[in-house]
Formats: sequence, C-alpha cells, structure tokens
Amino acid sequence: MQLSAGIKNFWKLVAFNLLSGLVLCLCVLAINGWKWRNLFDLPDFVGLVILVAVAISPLLWFLSYLKSQLLQPLVDHVQFNKISPKDYPWLDVASLTEETTILESLGFVHLIDHDVPLALGFSRCFAHPQKYCFAEIGQIFQVTGSVITRHFSLFSVLEQDWILAEINREVNNLDGIPYIWRHPQQIRRYHPHLKLPVLFQEHLKFREQICHDLNIYSCRDTSLAFLEKIEQEAAKFRRQTMRRKNLLLSMIETTLFEINPRSEWLGNYPKAAAKRKK
Repeated sequence: MQLSAGIKNFWKLVAFNLLSGLVLCLCVLAINGWKWRNLFDLPDFVGLVILVAVAISPLLWFLSYLKSQLLQPLVDHVQFNKISPKDYPWLDVASLTEETTILESLGFVHLIDHDVPLALGFSRCFAHPQKYCFAEIGQIFQVTGSVITRHFSLFSVLEQDWILAEINREVNNLDGIPYIWRHPQQIRRYHPHLKLPVLFQEHLKFREQICHDLNIYSCRDTSLAFLEKIEQEAAKFRRQTMRRKNLLLSMIETTLFEINPRSEWLGNYPKAAAKRKK
C-alpha cells in the first residue's frame, strides 16, 4: 500500500524543520566566528547544548503544534446526532438498503442513524437482542461528496473491557492514524471477501473461542445507551493515548503500518490466553 498524502506531507515537513534548524545552527556558528567552542564566552558543554537546542527547536515546535491540532477534534464527549439518509445526497442508498435487509434477516434490530464525529460520514447502527452483538454500516465521504470508504462491521462487547470487531473491507490509509490509539484489549480483524452472513457466523465462532480462552462472557446489554457508553469510553481512550504518546514515534508507527498494513490486531489476547492456560 502506498503512503497517504498526509504521511508524505508529514515527513516533508519534518525534513524542512530539520533543515531550518540546521540553518539556524549555522547562523549561530557564523556569529561566533565558526567556532563551537567558547560559544558566546560560555563553557563548552553549555555552548554545545545551545547549538543542539537551536538545531532541533523548529522540529519540536512543529511536533508540538501538530499534536495540538490532532488533539483538537478528539473530544472526551461523544454524542450520536440522529440524522436521516436524506441529509446525504451522495449516500449509496442501494448498498445501504441491501445490507440493512440482510442484517434484519439475521435478527438485527435498527438502533439509530447518526453522523460520524471525526469525519464527514454516515453510520447506521444495529443490535442483535439474542446474540448480544452490534453491527454498523458506515460510509465516509470527501467534502466534494465522493465516497472515501464504505464498510460494514460487527462487534461484541465482552467482560473485562474486551471488544471484538470484524470489518468487511480491505485495510486502507484511513486505518493508519487509528492504529496509534489501538487498545490492548480491543481485537480487530478485516475480512474484505466475506459476505455478511458468513462474517456473522465467523464473528460468533471467534467470540466463543475468546470467551473460552479468557473465561469471560459477552455483555448482554444491546441498548443504544450502552452503545453510546462504549463509544464514550473509546473517545476518552483515544484522546488520552494521543496526549500520552510521543508524536514522532507514533508517526513512525503509522508510516510502517501504511507500508505493511496489518489486517489483524489481536492486542493482548494471545498473551492473556497463554497465561490462563498455564
């Protein structure tokens, strides 16, 4: 998978700010007669620290500014704003109707149509009262109205903060940034070639295996209020993770993800399952 435009621009700006720092450092040396020793009549160690600080200051400012911009849309409070498909003239109504019909035939009940907080998008959520899981049909758009991605996902909330999510599309560049704030107890798998009924059965089968391996159960609450609570907790975790992590290291992670995308993220599940078997 090719690097996204956002990642390419990030590394261009990193190079630019490093070059700017080097130019500033050369200016300081020129003022000091091209000597780094006895810089401004200061001890050599202090002078060296000043040169290094001058060299990296543009990059540090850029990373700090970018992190503040990335944190800005990551609010702690998430609210599902109820919408109608008529609000999105570019919505692929045919696929939405088809997938809705399939889900309802599998026993899912429509909960809400809502907007997507971090993007221009449409989401239709469902719950299965008997199998205790949720489903989402989502479409994300560009400002021009063209579809960036269309997906369907199934997810189950388990005890001890475990969540299993299955998505029926290819991994793409939009998954790079969310990879930064991945949760160690949220399992995610991508299945681009599975039809919805098959994906549903695979989800239930894998969920049963996880529950057996970890000695936990599925949460039986499938209400809209419970779904909003889960999304609220996820929003807080995203913001806390983004605030805590080093941005440069995170962008390296994202770049490596885009170069070699991962269609499966098991988190701490393998370790937790192995530990319990001992």
